[in-house]
Amino acid sequence: MPILLNVLLVTSLGIPAMLLHECGHLAAASLCGVKVKRVGVCLTGLYTVREAGPRWANVVVSLAGPMVNLLLALALRDVLPTFAWVNAIACGYNLLPIPHSDGSRVLALLAHESTLPAADARAHSLSGSSI
Repeated sequence: MPILLNVLLVTSLGIPAMLLHECGHLAAASLCGVKVKRVGVCLTGLYTVREAGPRWANVVVSLAGPMVNLLLALALRDVLPTFAWVNAIACGYNLLPIPHSDGSRVLALLAHESTLPAADARAHSLSGSSI
């Protein structure tokens, strides 16, 4: 029974970690002048759809969510260690270069060659579909 309670606790802590992660994206988008079209929920979690901004803004906005999780993990490690671990894992997972992750968006943006129009269009489609 204690294992089930621990699983439920960690799962329930993932919800505020995801909400704060998305708030990081929203705050960065607002600060960078990137218009947010909508925020929603799907099977894989929360998501934000925004207009494509300049490449530097897309990188900042994409990194903002994982950085919120990292800051929470560091700030709360002594006070709320389980929540800190959940945030550390959320940060690491979101930075992995897997499809539709913040890490894959940042990687595509950093690999972007501004002299190639095709690469420019591809990077904007990757970074502009969601945060």
